[in-house]
Amino acid sequence: MSTISRRNVLIMLGAAGTALTLTPSLALGGKRSVICGWNGTFPPFSMTKDGRMTGILVDCLNEILVKRMDCAVEHRPGAWPAIQDMARSGKVDALCTNPTEPRQQFMHFCEDPVVESLPAIFCARDNPEVAKIDRITGLEGLREFRQVDYAGNGWASQTFPPTLNITWADTLADAMTMIAENKADIFVGNSLAAMYTLARHGLKQRIKGREIAVGKPSSFHFGLRRGYPDADKFLAEFSNTLDLAVMDGAIDAIITNYL
Repeated sequence: MSTISRRNVLIMLGAAGTALTLTPSLALGGKRSVICGWNGTFPPFSMTKDGRMTGILVDCLNEILVKRMDCAVEHRPGAWPAIQDMARSGKVDALCTNPTEPRQQFMHFCEDPVVESLPAIFCARDNPEVAKIDRITGLEGLREFRQVDYAGNGWASQTFPPTLNITWADTLADAMTMIAENKADIFVGNSLAAMYTLARHGLKQRIKGREIAVGKPSSFHFGLRRGYPDADKFLAEFSNTLDLAVMDGAIDAIITNYL
């Protein structure tokens, strides 16, 4: 796998003040075209709204590729397995996703993520057991509480043992509503997805969350298909430009806009 580390870039730059004087372009010649493939129904990260692609990851790539690197970008949504097949066959150029071993066979990825969403635990602020819930630190502490999740959540199926008693709701919004109505005690999962759901459904004042050391973070890395022209140079430029966007607060502003 070809990897470009933002940590190494920062060491080379030395300081933010120096970094801001650099030009992101590596003079690869002309306006470059990038076709980005997306899961079209993956809120808040990528989704179709009013006929256009939006979401945290989509907006981040627009900030970096379009605004700062002056690329011509096309966002192509679809069912996620089909989109990955298109990247494998060269019909889309870029993905922003977890760089699993199978994906590394047909993609080059930046080492550091564009966005990382840590696992968190959520409960109702007025739950009678809130003090006990606040003391949960790992998987074993979940067992005595009524846990809810949503059907089709692959992260949950990989993280929680089958001996853990979980009620499965149809959607994440339904799971959060159950917590707000005291029909369940806790949800443990993707923090950004949960916070987006709470904001969208008016539940932010009724439900609280905090990070918890359960499972792996959801880590979204920018990747280019193998065979994309000058892929390593492009990824180096992307990584430099991402660092600048992180340092000037642009990435945090995009995330906050959805929460």
